[in-house]
Amino acid sequence: MIQIFTALVFCVLSLFAIVFEWFEAALFSSLLSYFLLVYRTLKTTGLNSVLFLFIILFGLYGYSVPVSVFFELDIGWHRVAKIATWQEADASLFSYLLSNQLALFAILLVFLFFVNRKTMHISKTGNATTKFTYYRFAVVAGIISSLSELLNFVRVGGWDTLLIGKAHYQGAVNDLVLNIPYEGFFYISAALFSQFFGSLDLKIRHTGYLINYLLSISFVLFIFLAIGERGSLLVAIVIFGLGFTINQRITSVKPLYAIALALLYMAFNVLTLLREKEVEYNGIKDFYVTYGKRLNKLMNPANTEFGSPALNYRIFIKRKGGDYDYKYGYTYTELFWAFVPTYVYASKPKSIIYEFRDTYFAERKEQGSTSGTGFSSLMEAYMNFGYFGPFIVYLLTIFTLVYLENKKGRDRLLVNLLYLVSFNIFLIYSRSASQYILYNVVLYGVQIIIVVVASKIIPKKILMPREP
Repeated sequence: MIQIFTALVFCVLSLFAIVFEWFEAALFSSLLSYFLLVYRTLKTTGLNSVLFLFIILFGLYGYSVPVSVFFELDIGWHRVAKIATWQEADASLFSYLLSNQLALFAILLVFLFFVNRKTMHISKTGNATTKFTYYRFAVVAGIISSLSELLNFVRVGGWDTLLIGKAHYQGAVNDLVLNIPYEGFFYISAALFSQFFGSLDLKIRHTGYLINYLLSISFVLFIFLAIGERGSLLVAIVIFGLGFTINQRITSVKPLYAIALALLYMAFNVLTLLREKEVEYNGIKDFYVTYGKRLNKLMNPANTEFGSPALNYRIFIKRKGGDYDYKYGYTYTELFWAFVPTYVYASKPKSIIYEFRDTYFAERKEQGSTSGTGFSSLMEAYMNFGYFGPFIVYLLTIFTLVYLENKKGRDRLLVNLLYLVSFNIFLIYSRSASQYILYNVVLYGVQIIIVVVASKIIPKKILMPREP
């Protein structure tokens, strides 16, 4: 526990440095505190845990911009026009650092009292039995996901709409009356199949099960690849990895893991470029010669979606004015009307996500009704409670995650499933508003129930091959 005590000391030192606007000292102390937290999380829950991944994401979102400013890296891509001091350590950056550091302080307090190897229990039973029930549920969830997206695809106009672009296609699907949310079913299927696949005896042939499962999710995969939806694919891959190793604790980082992660990160940056209309692929060599500089810039997380929350936060701080009226928790009640479509409730209040977008990024509205800006949970917390907000909101958030982490890996289908799909919730946490987070929590719960009910109705012999 010495790491957490030391991390708390550096965290407090960083808070003092931020107050006095000592940028280098603040950033150095904060990074030391953060890396001690990362080390403690790795040794306590392992790198194959939602908690560890959340901490890594917290760092990428929280530090990519400040570190880039410190090293004077080029992060002005499309952003200097929005905030002239974007690449400088101005008052808005210090405000962002303060909110981020208060959130880190809350995380460290939860670790101090609730996180250790004893409380983060790993089941000793392991995958003692083959989970054929998980396989059946996984195929059902995959079929529901593909059929749902196929129906959406047909209703929005098929190929003609798809070829216009990702934002337009997703906006068209979102605007459908009674559109079917398919991504949750896709993640549920990945979570279930990963646990089944991990439980198979090595003597059993895996190929047939894998092919059947891939067929069940084939249309969703096609749509993701067609529109360059790299995020959902990455989420599914990570959920699969977490589920496959849910009864293990991997506490060392092997070179192979680092290489695989680097290649995956580069591949998804390539996908980011390919989904832009003016980018053409004519082979690896020509692609790198033509777009190498843009690809290299994307390798800095601050030039990707990881820099968006800082941009949103700093623009808000710059323009909010001195007479800003805090919302005192109002935005956290938006869940109550999140499930009500506008064609039923015409005067439905605008979500804080789109209220912010329309105020500061009006041009994004033209890209589609669902086009966002990569919001910021830190900014929403500040909007509601000032600097006290990031501390209390992250305190509650990390406590919830620690509770889920404690309950995983005990051969209970519902608990493990909730834990695995929660990755997508915590993945988007730093760049989403509370309405979207809570909406997904409720939606995933409903979709899990639908999968279980459907699996009970459909005869077993239709869904799975003969058991060995």
